[in-house]
Amino acid sequence: QNTQFKLAQLKAEAVQARVFTDYCVGIHIDGKLDPATASMAKMLTTDLQCKVMDECLQLFGGYGYMNEYPIARMFRDARVQRIYGGTNEIMKLLIARTL
Repeated sequence: QNTQFKLAQLKAEAVQARVFTDYCVGIHIDGKLDPATASMAKMLTTDLQCKVMDECLQLFGGYGYMNEYPIARMFRDARVQRIYGGTNEIMKLLIARTL
Protein backbone atom coordinates (compact mmCIF):
# COMPACT_ATOMS: atom_id res chain seq x y z
CA GLN A 1 0.00 0.00 0.00
CA ASN A 2 2.83 2.40 0.77
CA THR A 3 4.15 2.13 -2.78
CA GLN A 4 0.66 2.52 -4.23
CA PHE A 5 0.03 5.62 -2.12
CA LYS A 6 3.33 7.20 -3.16
CA LEU A 7 2.67 6.51 -6.83
CA ALA A 8 -0.91 7.76 -6.56
CA GLN A 9 0.29 11.02 -4.99
CA LEU A 10 2.93 11.48 -7.68
CA LYS A 11 0.40 10.82 -10.43
CA ALA A 12 -1.99 13.40 -8.99
CA GLU A 13 0.79 15.98 -8.85
CA ALA A 14 1.88 15.12 -12.40
CA VAL A 15 -1.66 15.60 -13.69
CA GLN A 16 -1.86 18.92 -11.89
CA ALA A 17 1.41 20.02 -13.51
CA ARG A 18 0.18 18.83 -16.90
CA VAL A 19 -2.99 20.92 -16.61
CA PHE A 20 -0.95 24.03 -15.77
CA THR A 21 1.48 23.30 -18.61
CA ASP A 22 -1.41 22.86 -21.06
CA TYR A 23 -2.81 26.20 -19.87
CA CYS A 24 0.57 27.85 -20.46
CA VAL A 25 0.83 26.37 -23.96
CA GLY A 26 -2.65 27.70 -24.74
CA ILE A 27 -1.89 31.25 -23.64
CA HIS A 28 1.49 31.08 -25.40
CA ILE A 29 -0.28 30.22 -28.66
CA ASP A 30 -2.53 33.23 -28.08
CA GLY A 31 0.55 35.39 -27.51
CA LYS A 32 -0.39 36.14 -23.91
CA LEU A 33 2.18 34.12 -21.94
CA ASP A 34 4.05 36.46 -19.61
CA PRO A 35 7.54 35.75 -18.22
CA ALA A 36 6.28 35.20 -14.66
CA THR A 37 3.80 32.51 -15.69
CA ALA A 38 6.39 30.83 -17.91
CA SER A 39 8.82 30.92 -14.98
CA MET A 40 6.21 29.32 -12.73
CA ALA A 41 5.68 26.53 -15.23
CA LYS A 42 9.41 25.86 -15.58
CA MET A 43 10.06 26.00 -11.85
CA LEU A 44 7.11 23.86 -10.80
CA THR A 45 7.52 21.18 -13.44
CA THR A 46 11.27 20.75 -12.99
CA ASP A 47 10.90 20.63 -9.20
CA LEU A 48 8.20 18.01 -9.62
CA GLN A 49 10.35 16.03 -12.05
CA CYS A 50 13.14 15.87 -9.47
CA LYS A 51 10.69 14.92 -6.73
CA VAL A 52 9.21 12.13 -8.84
CA MET A 53 12.63 10.80 -9.76
CA ASP A 54 13.76 10.90 -6.13
CA GLU A 55 10.67 8.99 -4.96
CA CYS A 56 11.00 6.42 -7.76
CA LEU A 57 14.69 5.98 -7.03
CA GLN A 58 13.79 5.20 -3.42
CA LEU A 59 11.46 2.44 -4.62
CA PHE A 60 14.44 0.75 -6.30
CA GLY A 61 16.58 0.95 -3.17
CA GLY A 62 20.31 0.56 -3.75
CA TYR A 63 19.71 -0.76 -7.25
CA GLY A 64 18.47 2.68 -8.23
CA TYR A 65 22.03 4.02 -8.15
CA MET A 66 23.46 1.32 -10.40
CA ASN A 67 24.07 2.37 -13.99
CA GLU A 68 22.61 -0.92 -15.24
CA TYR A 69 19.14 0.37 -14.36
CA PRO A 70 17.50 3.14 -16.42
CA ILE A 71 16.27 4.84 -13.23
CA ALA A 72 19.86 5.87 -12.38
CA ARG A 73 20.23 7.76 -15.67
CA MET A 74 16.77 9.31 -15.32
CA PHE A 75 17.65 10.52 -11.84
CA ARG A 76 20.85 12.18 -13.09
CA ASP A 77 19.13 13.69 -16.11
CA ALA A 78 16.33 15.15 -14.01
CA ARG A 79 18.67 17.23 -11.87
CA VAL A 80 20.06 19.27 -14.75
CA GLN A 81 16.56 20.36 -15.81
CA ARG A 82 16.52 22.77 -12.86
CA ILE A 83 19.49 24.53 -14.47
CA TYR A 84 18.64 24.55 -18.20
CA GLY A 85 16.92 27.70 -19.41
CA GLY A 86 17.68 29.52 -16.17
CA THR A 87 18.02 28.11 -12.71
CA ASN A 88 14.95 27.72 -10.58
CA GLU A 89 16.33 30.41 -8.27
CA ILE A 90 16.26 32.84 -11.22
CA MET A 91 12.71 31.70 -11.97
CA LYS A 92 11.77 32.63 -8.39
CA LEU A 93 13.29 36.09 -8.86
CA LEU A 94 11.29 36.62 -12.05
CA ILE A 95 8.11 35.58 -10.27
CA ALA A 96 8.86 37.70 -7.20
CA ARG A 97 9.29 40.83 -9.33
CA THR A 98 5.63 40.62 -10.31
CA LEU A 99 4.32 40.57 -6.73
